[in-house]
Amino acid sequence: MRLLIQPFEHLRRRIMDISRNDWPSALLSLETLLSVLSTIYGGITALRASGYAKGWLKSRRLPCKVVSIGNLVAGGTGKTPMTIYVAQLLHEMGWRVVVLSRGYRGRMETMGGVVSDGHRLLATVEDAGDEPYLMARCLKGVPVLVGRQRYQAGLLAIRAFGAEVIVLDDAFQHLKLKRDLNLVLLDHHQPFGNGHLLPRGLLREPLSSLRRAHAWVFTRCDGKTVPVASNVCRPANRPFFYSIHHPVIRLSHETGETPFFRDPAAVTSLQGKRVVAFAGLADNEQFFASLRQVGCEIIRRVEFKDHHRYTPSDIHELVESAIRLGVDCLVTTTKDDVKIDRPKSLPIEWVVVDVQIGMPMDGERFRQFLMQSL
Repeated sequence: MRLLIQPFEHLRRRIMDISRNDWPSALLSLETLLSVLSTIYGGITALRASGYAKGWLKSRRLPCKVVSIGNLVAGGTGKTPMTIYVAQLLHEMGWRVVVLSRGYRGRMETMGGVVSDGHRLLATVEDAGDEPYLMARCLKGVPVLVGRQRYQAGLLAIRAFGAEVIVLDDAFQHLKLKRDLNLVLLDHHQPFGNGHLLPRGLLREPLSSLRRAHAWVFTRCDGKTVPVASNVCRPANRPFFYSIHHPVIRLSHETGETPFFRDPAAVTSLQGKRVVAFAGLADNEQFFASLRQVGCEIIRRVEFKDHHRYTPSDIHELVESAIRLGVDCLVTTTKDDVKIDRPKSLPIEWVVVDVQIGMPMDGERFRQFLMQSL
């Protein structure tokens, strides 16, 4: 079986390498084949978008305000932390806010349901899916719902919680539901990937789709330099905002029956510590790089695929290796931690690192933009 899997795994990694680079391609090459498939894919997505824009395909409106958080490039641009950031901001403004996610790979994805009522968790990570469950544990006071049919899930949010504003997670391409505010996230370092559509690149849609966005938010800025947007696709009269990602420590604790994450603590406590770090994200390297930046010495790093389901043997092996190597602690991410049924007591310190959104340059301007838009 392993002999059969290896060629497919090699092909998968080769395609991933191609999609992240803009290498010159020979006429008869995998790059050329992927470019042909990208052209076909681009035609289909453009036709779909045109169908919704011209009313050939039906798009429904909920009887409340709808804010969409999405991106143009496949992979991690910070949609989950931005959804949490926007939901918390709106909640602080006094709106009755509900977060709505598809619930990718969760058992509730098809039928839909409530992950959290804002005070209690009402679903497991297997039911909700990774990101919705993580958001539910971070958003105390804000209900989180899931469902592939966002319109139906939105009606449930209004009936059950009196939602005045629904924040849609990862919904820029979900054109079946009208929105009052479309926020598109673009990575500061590589906002358009390698410039190609899937599968030759990482673009989900042509750059022309950015016209649907009411605002652009650049993520992972370093707080000093400002990214330069392409004049080719820059939308007229659309504001730009700049955000940073900064790591924090979120060791979980339980309050009664509600296991919300505690308030974040400074990550500086990890400085100088020798660690075994592991993650299963769309881009694991960003996590490991953030640990190095705060001064961690990573003695061993373990990478899993995105959405990896951890087994007891996975955790046993990680703990054993950490003890054998004599490190100070095991470090992972919040997205990984919510999927792990770890023992109540461990022979080594377990540290959970989260990513928070900050807007040191644009925080007040972004807040005013939300107020005016809604």
